[in-house]
This record gives sequence, structure tokens and C-alpha cells, in this order.
Amino acid sequence: MSEVRKWEQRPLLSATSLIPERLLAVGHRMGRSVRRDYVGMTPQQIRLALDQLSRLNPGPFGARFEMTKVGQTPTAKVTWPNAERRSGILLLVHGGGFAFGSARTHRALAVHLARTTGHEVWIPEYRLAPEHPFPAALEDLQAIALSMDVDRQPLVAVVGDSAGGNLAASLVQWLASLHPKRMARGCVLMSPWWDLSPQSRSNVQDAEAFSLFDRYDMLTYSNFYLQGANAQQPMASPLRGDFAGFPPTYLEGSLVEYLQPDIALGKEKLQAAGVDLVYREEEMALHGWQLFPDALPEARRSVEAISDFVKRL
Repeated sequence: MSEVRKWEQRPLLSATSLIPERLLAVGHRMGRSVRRDYVGMTPQQIRLALDQLSRLNPGPFGARFEMTKVGQTPTAKVTWPNAERRSGILLLVHGGGFAFGSARTHRALAVHLARTTGHEVWIPEYRLAPEHPFPAALEDLQAIALSMDVDRQPLVAVVGDSAGGNLAASLVQWLASLHPKRMARGCVLMSPWWDLSPQSRSNVQDAEAFSLFDRYDMLTYSNFYLQGANAQQPMASPLRGDFAGFPPTYLEGSLVEYLQPDIALGKEKLQAAGVDLVYREEEMALHGWQLFPDALPEARRSVEAISDFVKRL
């Protein structure tokens, strides 16, 4: 297989394609100001608001969504009863700045992946910052990976978006280094926030015009998570770690999103490590678009591409 397979389908329509760019940029800046300067929402308030809003985005009707525990971690197990069932688990690590997000906010994406791949999707509700700082979230995922029966429930892919992409990449690096026999067959990284350093490429560029967050937000939430831990260490910033031993990897981002500089650097590092890489990009998608496949054409394209990648593992 080729070193990098570029997804050739160019986006025909996205949620932002009909909105003037200047209007979009002004709207994002106003939204950040209202959230921070007037409302002053805490991570806990954002967490509650997003969980309430997620009820409007449950995914296709008919899925089985069961909350249980894997070890000590509450985990949603999502299946699509009518799908052609395949053995193995997709471990979906939700994003949310390490401080919010849940199985409910990522339910729609999980349902679509369960329906299109035939695999059971697990969404761990790992411990959140600032109440549980680094490395609590990663330790929860490590415990789940060690508890899985590799014969009866093989780990097909570790999937993560944004901060979940950070944790997914860190988990795969940890498996490659210490538990290669438990390595997932693949890794899926959607707009990963995988360099928490203030000097990351994305923070230096601070391309906030098309973003719900800016450098101030990134530093705030990385501090909530790290609470004094070294941001340069690979466990916190896997982009600064070793990609040797990585399984086939799918990486995607948007050309206009805040994290694009670090996504591009990650692509280079994965290629340099000889990883079998599928790289895909959207032109005008906003960060987190993958969570809304029932509403956004760009999200449906992502589900299609990710499902194709997973089926070939």
C-alpha cells in the first residue's frame, strides 16, 4: 500500500460554504466574548449545557445505546442491530478540551459508525478536568485497553476527536511501547489537539477567525488539564512523541480550523515514521463537524471515509 492515500473526493458543500467569511469570523469573535466576558461559563456549566443540547442530536433511530462500566469507567456501548455484525470494538474517545464531552455528545457519531462498520462502539466517560487532572483520563483508557479480551473482543481501532484525538494517540503510543500484543488494528484521529505546548504551531499561528476557540482558550484548558505537568512530555502532547509501531492511521482536519498547523505537522511525522497513513481534509469545515452526520454533509463525508478505512483493517 502507498505511504499516504489522499482522499480524492473534494467537498461539494459544507455548513459554512454559504456564509460570508467576514460574517463568520465576526460571529465567532462575538461568541467567544459573550461566553468568556459576559456569561463567564465554567467547564462544569459548559459540560451540563452540551449534555442537554446533545438530546437534539441522538443519531438515527433504532440504535442500542447501553450505559455500563468497563472496569471503573462508565462506558456507553453502541450497536446497530440490523448491521452486518463484525467482531471487535471501536473505542471512541470523545473530545471536549479534557473538561467536557460525554457519551451523549458523541452518540450520533457513534451510532453512524456502528451502523456503517458493523462494529460495536464503546465511548468511555473518562474522568474530566479540572477535577481530575492529567494523567487521570489517559489512565482510564489504559485500564480499559488492558481489560479487553483480545481474543473475544479485539480492539479494531482507537478513534478520537480533538482532545480525544490527543488521548487516542497517547494510548496508541503507550500500547506500542509497553503492550504491543494489545495494539489496535488501526487509529482514527479527527482534528486531534495533540500538542498542548503554548509554543505549538497552532498556538503560534492562532488562526481564530473560523474557530469557536482561540489561543487564550487553548492555554486555559490545557492548564485545566495539566495543572503544572510538563506540556512537552509525549504523554501530554503525543505529537512530540514517537510514532514507531503505529498501526494504519486515518488523519483528517479542516484547512481553516485552528488546529490545522499541528495536524499538518502530525501528517509529516507519521509519514516519516513509515506509518500506513490515510490523510483527508475538508476545505471549510468548522472544528467538531464530525459530530453531526444527520445535519452536515461534511460530517457524512467523514463517516463514509472513516468507515471505509475501518473496513479495510
